[in-house]
Amino acid sequence: MKNIKYLFVAMGLLISVSCGKNFGDINTDPNNPSQVPVEFLITSAEKAMADDIWDEWLNARFGLLVSQYWAQNNYTDESRWNFRTGVINNYWGYYYSRSLRDLQEIITLNDSGSAAGTAKAKNQNAVASILKVYIFHHLTDTWGPIPYSEALLGSENRAPKYDSQKDVYMGLDRDLQNAIADIDESEDSFGSADVIYGGDMSLWKKFANSMRLRIGMRMSDIEPVMAQSIVEAAAAGAFTSTADNAYFSYLSGQPNNNPLNQDRIERGNADFCLSDVLIDKTLKPLNDPRLEIFADEKVNGGGYFGRPFGQTSATAAGEAPEDYSQPSGAQAVAGAVNFQTMDVLASTAPMILMQYSEVCFILAEAHERTWNVPGSAEEWYNAGIAASMNEWGITDDAAINDYLAQMDVAYSTAPGDWKQKIGVQKWLALFMEGVQGWSEWRRLDFTKLEAPVEGSLFDTGNSPAPVRLTYPTNEQTQNASGYSTGVSALGGPDKLSTRLWWDVQ
Repeated sequence: MKNIKYLFVAMGLLISVSCGKNFGDINTDPNNPSQVPVEFLITSAEKAMADDIWDEWLNARFGLLVSQYWAQNNYTDESRWNFRTGVINNYWGYYYSRSLRDLQEIITLNDSGSAAGTAKAKNQNAVASILKVYIFHHLTDTWGPIPYSEALLGSENRAPKYDSQKDVYMGLDRDLQNAIADIDESEDSFGSADVIYGGDMSLWKKFANSMRLRIGMRMSDIEPVMAQSIVEAAAAGAFTSTADNAYFSYLSGQPNNNPLNQDRIERGNADFCLSDVLIDKTLKPLNDPRLEIFADEKVNGGGYFGRPFGQTSATAAGEAPEDYSQPSGAQAVAGAVNFQTMDVLASTAPMILMQYSEVCFILAEAHERTWNVPGSAEEWYNAGIAASMNEWGITDDAAINDYLAQMDVAYSTAPGDWKQKIGVQKWLALFMEGVQGWSEWRRLDFTKLEAPVEGSLFDTGNSPAPVRLTYPTNEQTQNASGYSTGVSALGGPDKLSTRLWWDVQ
């Protein structure tokens, strides 16, 4: 297991600053150091990032619903597009005030400290910058224009401007290029305090290049020349196998267990099943072996059945959760069975930042766009499916080949154009990465997501699902000028139906 008991390590590092040989000024409080070690900050930032992106609220009650992987059992307003104002306000604030703040503090401390300019400090700053890009990208693809260039200045600027999404994207790619250039693969960074890669800078470099692929392809329809340049430049340095995947590994005990595991412990089966869009309309028709890994069999009668997506609260409450398949590990949390290795509700189930399967699908699409990358679209498509199977614990080559040979899966015969073929399989590979699965549906416009079965509570225009999240209401009062420029840069009203800059159709 990677980086066991990481919070204890970080706490030990914090305490150790008061234990040196030179006791110094008697007015210095040894129990309250004036400067937090950067090793503590990276652990804190990674944990906060993982919890905020992966938890019950902005993942389960937003990302996993707008991507229609999950469905709600009761209090179903979110699956009918009525998202809670308080939650939106809170999580906007969490991203900026927790993980992003700690990551910026690492850079500030390194640049002003005695180690400034050393290879280790540069590596640490590169890691912090890459994670900042990951979080800012998550923010901008959820809301659109966001505070970016003037963000994280604290009291120096309490009303930062909103940068256009185009400017954010260009800045994020520039930040990744700078981080990659600064990485010294022969030097350490944070060691075991880095929960994601244990300080391995060769893996951080691959992750940065893979993020460039994600960002480049995301803007392929609006800035095709720039997108092609980014993807072609980053492809050779990106993930080359599932061993490179970026995960935040949770521990078995509270408070360091997977937040979705904790929610299930506290709430039981009250909240979520898997959707019929995923199970009945995709996995089962394709004879997909991932079905038994993504889902538990339904308690009443066995078998795999998804809950209709977007029921009213009254309808959902009248149908027992036990009549539908719940996320894998639900019955293990209840004590009915033992956990399986890949259960998504296990306490140690990781938060996924990015996987090799996604890189494969990006390169398949790059070929369809006639960009200069190796291989062929079909080869990368098949590699993406095989990688996803491996990532979910399926290693039987015969089973994978049987799946690929089906007419509705094989690249030459699967229905639809290349956007449909790649889109559906990429959406499956992104299971549990709610915002990413939703983003690929918005961008590629493949046929999959459906309007709520019992109607929407908010207008999504001509789209069956939202194409963005509305801004926090707090911003309208606490940063009115920034909010106004953000809506202006958005190019449309602050509604669920206003498309982002890269969402051209």
